Amino acid sequence: MKILLLLIPLIIAPAFAQPLSDKTGFKTSFDVVVDGKAFVVEAVSNFDVLDLSFEDGKLVFAIWSGLENNFGEMQIPLNVTKGTPQFYLDGQKINAKVMKNEKISFVTFEFVGNGTHTLEVMGETPVDGTSAPLDDTVKPDQIVVIASVVGIVAAVGAGSTVAFYVKRKKSS
Repeated sequence: MKILLLLIPLIIAPAFAQPLSDKTGFKTSFDVVVDGKAFVVEAVSNFDVLDLSFEDGKLVFAIWSGLENNFGEMQIPLNVTKGTPQFYLDGQKINAKVMKNEKISFVTFEFVGNGTHTLEVMGETPVDGTSAPLDDTVKPDQIVVIASVVGIVAAVGAGSTVAFYVKRKKSS
């Protein structure tokens, strides 16, 4: 009887299990050759990236999704796309959040629709041919986060110093 009571949670729990999140990601990596040099383009998404090709200076992803709401993140080397990457899903421009450093563009984007799609990524090159400047300005919300972290570190440091002092004082 005790064994049966132990097995009941193992039998009943799967019946009420929650499905995996729609944000669960698959990681795919592709090598892209630009001007004779190989670069790695990485994607983490809740849809399947079937293939990647590099045509006429743009990345073309063949994707398939079984979900209605799709989410993706990509790391694209700056040498692959010139300027800020622009995203087109089945020919329609989609909004993407693009963050850059000296080596890559990190991109997050969402779109609606299941089935087979084509995602094109192309750079937006300035007229003079120079690369787009990096946005290194500090935003107000970043200042709040930095100040909060510094405050927490200072509070923990001060608290541990006081605790150490009090403990040492008692043992003396």
